[in-house]
Amino acid sequence: RDQLRGTAAYGKKSGDVTAPAWSVKFNKAKFNEFLFATGDCKKWLIARKWSVIGWYANGHRWIEKSSIKNKRYQARWYRRHRVGEDPWVSLED
Repeated sequence: RDQLRGTAAYGKKSGDVTAPAWSVKFNKAKFNEFLFATGDCKKWLIARKWSVIGWYANGHRWIEKSSIKNKRYQARWYRRHRVGEDPWVSLED
């Protein structure tokens, strides 16, 4: 909803993988990595903040490690300015 700016808080925080989507504000938190995961945690990836933040379309972005590779690699992602559905983050092209 906020393109990973960390300004949107919605839903009810839950550890239940079947719960509806939720988010907490993190725009004032100090951090340097994002962890993206499916609800069951079978698919996941870790990316540096500098690799995620910025504007790009079909751009190669660095992934530090993931559920499919235990080493650094790139995949094509989308985070387009004013496109509310973005970012599109994936494990591979």
